[in-house]
Parts: sequence; structure tokens; C-alpha cells
Amino acid sequence: MKLKKLILAGVLAALTFCAASCGNNNDRPGGTSGTTTTPPTSATTTTTTSMTTTADTMDGEYDAGKDGIVTEDGEEDMPDSGSPADSSDTESSVKKDEAAFASSYIGTTALKETKIGWGLGKERDGNNRPIDAVRAEEKYSALGGRFLTSEGKICLTFDEGYENGQTAAILDTLKEKQVKAVFFVTYDYCRTAPELVRRMIDEGHVVGNHTWSHPSLPDCSQKEVWSEVTQLHQYVKDEFGYEMTLFRFPMGEFSERTLDDVHNLGYTSLFWSFAYADWDPNKPADPAEALAKIKDSTHSGIYLLHAVSETNAKILAPLIDFWHSQGYEVGASL
Repeated sequence: MKLKKLILAGVLAALTFCAASCGNNNDRPGGTSGTTTTPPTSATTTTTTSMTTTADTMDGEYDAGKDGIVTEDGEEDMPDSGSPADSSDTESSVKKDEAAFASSYIGTTALKETKIGWGLGKERDGNNRPIDAVRAEEKYSALGGRFLTSEGKICLTFDEGYENGQTAAILDTLKEKQVKAVFFVTYDYCRTAPELVRRMIDEGHVVGNHTWSHPSLPDCSQKEVWSEVTQLHQYVKDEFGYEMTLFRFPMGEFSERTLDDVHNLGYTSLFWSFAYADWDPNKPADPAEALAKIKDSTHSGIYLLHAVSETNAKILAPLIDFWHSQGYEVGASL
């Protein structure tokens, strides 16, 4: 009986706490006041690490399982650590931390911790869209995940883990074709190539958050996730006067819990409905083959290209021309 009373008290307190908090979205990244949500002071500060070429080059990064979504075995829902089991607990101790208790209890019973590696199968619908992306859009959009665009639109995105001398040429082509794109950056990229980040912003492109140090977020605690997202958000705001609102999970690895965490920080998470093996500059794709592959996949969706690829820089202009000839609006919007 005492346990039930404690749970009820905690849940009611959490609902009151959430009602008060939700009324002030301006404290989130992307809010109208421009202020940034700061992780609790006890959050672990992420150590700045230098990105390497392996950050975005994991073997099988885009390989899909039988159903197009790769799920890591052996990971179950997070245990309910919020339920007080010690009979020595008192009403005063519950009230002292009832909001945190209830928040933990509600969150862990609703969202899964299982790591999901995003990948696409070959099955497509009548509009040439990957079936897996269609299903994921339906399943995860309420948690801020986006996998497709509206009809007739192609959202062009580039991941920027490190600079390999191709981004300037890509920006030149986009300027020539009058097309905007989304560039997802890390702290290390911003630190080492600030002039390119500034150019992206000045030329009207969208700069997105790819985390501070490019970890697999499902392996991080909630406080570490907050730190990875908000540290980079504040850095870009301070250094470039720019407020980011779009997010991309490193390696496409997420969980329901981390997807919700990022959403609660004011971000929309962009995944992709097309990607190909373009992330290893030591294994460049043949331009003609790459162009044919992308053309064949054309649909209303989100395209992921890595800016480290010389092939992508070479084929971008004819690719944009092809998409325009097919009646698509190419840009940074969904």
C-alpha cells in the first residue's frame, strides 16, 4: 500500500512539474527567446575529442536487417529504478525528490532503451520510396524523427565529421544551382573549419547538430545526451550567432529514449531515405556508377551524402539538374 501511495504521489508531482515546464519552450534550443537548455550541474562534461576519419566510416553503417532496421540483441527496456523498495523511506524523503522519481518512473515505462541502427531494405512503394522509411516515419514522427519529405521535395543533406577539401566545391555548386542544403556538423568540424561553417550560414544553408564528439547516443546516459547536444548548440550560437534546430544521430544509431531526449531539447531528428557507400575517401565510388545509383533511387525523401567524397562533389551539379528535370524541388526543407 505504501509503495502505491509513493508512486501515485510521484506521478502527480511529475505531471504538475511537466505542466509548468512545458509552458516555457523558449528555454529549449530553437525557442523564440534564443536561450539554451542547460544540463543539470551534475551532468558529465563531455571531453573534447578530435574527430578521425573513422567517425563516419563504420563498416555496414547503412546495412539493414531483414526488416530494414538493425536492432542490437541483448538490450532490454531500462529497469524501473525509480520504485522505492526500502521500507525505511519516509514521506518527507519522497517529497524531496518526488519530481525526479516520477519523471524517471514515467519515462522508463514508456520508452525503450534498445539501440537501433538505422538502415534501409530494398523494398519500395509505388512512389519509389523505401518501405522501411515509410514505416519509420509513421512510427517515430511523434518523437521528432523524420525519414521522408512531402510529395515532390528532395531534402539534400551532408554529414560533416571532418573536412577533406571537398566542401568548398560543394558550396560552389549549390550556389550556382541556387539550391540550399543541410550540413550536419560536429564540434571538431566547427573548430577546424570555421570559415566553411560561416560560409554555409552566410549563403543561406541550414547548419544542423551532429553532436559535440560523435558518440553512439544509446550508449550514453540521459545527462550525457543532453551535454552532447547542448554543448554544441551553445558553441555554434556563441561563435556564429546561429541557432540550430535540426539534428542527426551519429552513425544513425538511436533508441526511443534518446530520440525523445533530443526532441525534448527542441530538435527535429533527420534520418535519411537514401544513402550509399560514400564515406571512405580511400575507396571513392565511380562517378558514373554513383550518379546512376542515386538517379535510380529518386523519390520524395531525405538524401544523405558525405562531404568528404570527391565523387559527390563531382556529380552534384548533374544530379541537381536531373532532379529538377524530373520536377522535384531540391533544398533544405521537408
